[in-house]
Amino acid sequence: MKKLMPLILSLTIVLTLSACAKSQTEVPTESQVTEEPDTTAEAEMSTESSEESGTRTVHTVMGDIEIPVNPQRVVVNWYIGETLAAGLNVVGYNGWMQKTMPFYDQLMAITKIENWEQEEVMALEPDLIITYSKEDYDTFSQVAPVLVIEESTLSPERTRIIGEATGTLETAEKTITTFETKLKNAKEIFKKEAFNGKTFSILEDWGSSGEWAGLSYETGSRGGTLLYTYLEQQYPDKLRELIETTGNGRGTISYEVAHEYFGDYIIWCRQEGIESEYAQSDIWKSIPAVAEGHVLEIPGEYQGLFYYDDVLSLDAQLDYLVEALNTLVD
Repeated sequence: MKKLMPLILSLTIVLTLSACAKSQTEVPTESQVTEEPDTTAEAEMSTESSEESGTRTVHTVMGDIEIPVNPQRVVVNWYIGETLAAGLNVVGYNGWMQKTMPFYDQLMAITKIENWEQEEVMALEPDLIITYSKEDYDTFSQVAPVLVIEESTLSPERTRIIGEATGTLETAEKTITTFETKLKNAKEIFKKEAFNGKTFSILEDWGSSGEWAGLSYETGSRGGTLLYTYLEQQYPDKLRELIETTGNGRGTISYEVAHEYFGDYIIWCRQEGIESEYAQSDIWKSIPAVAEGHVLEIPGEYQGLFYYDDVLSLDAQLDYLVEALNTLVD
């Protein structure tokens, strides 16, 4: 599972339409919604378009790139949810597919790129490639324009960047607004006495032996981005100390000391078809969150739902999480 970077960087985009010939400019240091960008400000990306050439100049972390005004064949590395949320036609993607993903049916109709290499991507004849990787820019820029959006950008802003760059901003904004409205309403549940001021841990049992033996903790994947970043919930102090000491938002904790890292509520991720050894132990039964019935189990078949952190996945995760948490206090 791909590592998600913890740093949160909010980015804004400027869309400037111009019928004139495009000129090369330096990447601004902040985006402003004006006719002329302020070159003293900083921005990840802004756009200029030319109907005459049928392309749009997009200012990105990799410099200026030219992309079609209305791309028809988009290939995506990782950002599949954001691209679909912007309403684009995706002909190929590099990533994982699982039946509980909210866009599973769409993925079934799209070519999965098994080897993220030039030859396989070229075979799909893309007119735009969207990726998180700066290395992809050099690898694929001869195949099609490559739009790089860094992982530190939160998903709503990634979706907005894609929408503004490709002329599908209206669709992108509708998707973002739907999620943000639902998020605002969902935060009300954490004001209930049962949850107010409580801590949460996301854990999964990887067994008592092997290289990764122990309980895996997570702050990004498995719903971590939703729970900690968007819903603004807290880790237990012991887990926070571990994260700050190691600098890792994910890792494993040995069976012997794992009970010290449980929060007031546990998001307990099950592995499909595998019973947890730890959950059969006496120490499991003695953990306060377990004894009080504050364990929200996520069945193994729902790994796909909690895999990505795009706005479509976050929206669906929010539905699942709120309903499940309500069952713990009803």
